[in-house]
Amino acid sequence: MRAATMVVVSGLVALGACARHEVPIERKTPVRVKSVAVMMAEEPWEVVAVGSLRSTREAVVSGKAMGTITEIRKAAGDRVTRGEVVVVVDSRDVAGQIQQATGALAQARAAAAIAETNFKRFEQLQGKGAASQLELDQARYQFDTARGAVTQAEGALATATSYQSYAEIPAPFDGRIVDRMCEVGDMASPGRPLLKIEDETRLRLDVTLAENDLQAARIGAAVRVHVPSIGDRVLEGKVGEIVPAADTATHSFLVKIDIASDPMLRSGQYGQAVFTAGTRHVLRVPKSAVRTRGGLTGVYVIEGDHATFRLITVSDSGGESVEALSGLSEGDRFVISSSGEIAEGVPIEEES
Repeated sequence: MRAATMVVVSGLVALGACARHEVPIERKTPVRVKSVAVMMAEEPWEVVAVGSLRSTREAVVSGKAMGTITEIRKAAGDRVTRGEVVVVVDSRDVAGQIQQATGALAQARAAAAIAETNFKRFEQLQGKGAASQLELDQARYQFDTARGAVTQAEGALATATSYQSYAEIPAPFDGRIVDRMCEVGDMASPGRPLLKIEDETRLRLDVTLAENDLQAARIGAAVRVHVPSIGDRVLEGKVGEIVPAADTATHSFLVKIDIASDPMLRSGQYGQAVFTAGTRHVLRVPKSAVRTRGGLTGVYVIEGDHATFRLITVSDSGGESVEALSGLSEGDRFVISSSGEIAEGVPIEEES
């Protein structure tokens, strides 16, 4: 009996000790949150490409005769009109050639006159039997040769005279000097580039499109063009040409967009083209719901009575929302606002 009493007492002591060391369970207060479901939205499908403005009409001015450049009347950036003299070449050598050609022509004409007189005299003598047929033929040959020499001298004079006109080099069309490749004192020669002229009233935007985006460009399709250096204005463009051969290194295609003339546009400016290729379905997430943890982007997705941080890939094209490229599916519910800090394992309570 005594032994049984000791066992009961020991048990009660042990239970009392356990009761004194029991740790109460901490119950976390639920965080009140507002959530929305991911919805698929239909949006215009737009492709943005960048490039540079180019003139559709340009020319490299060069000389047609050899000579020292004595005057350059226009500098890079200056406007020119068709026929306006832009470069002058020393024509003194040409003047000497003209004098020589003029003298040679005079000699040839004098020789031709003598040969003609001699031929006519032999015609008369041969008619009277005083000259043989051979002598007449020789006189005719000399006359024909003299006339040929006159023709040759006239051509030489015309060539020398044309060289004199080449001393003043004109602009081929209205435009602007965009490059100067010569200086006074340089030697001009046939084919040597001197100036480059572009017609700024005929501009286009050359952009490259990736192989997958080429379907967005169609000949004649309207394109929105933005040139940042002239402000926020949107210019209207039209696809004028698509180069059919792709760049083998980048697998991209060159697309040429015609744009209207604008006094603020210059060749070489940076531009953006926006092609509208139809519509597409996208998942949109408010920017306020996107969180960053340790350099990783994600949202808190509702799973039962708590929220889990889920990594997502987004594309930000401006505005109050971003496009979710991966990590979310239609119907997923995610937190857009909360009454307190959300963390893994913290219970939540959705507001109705």
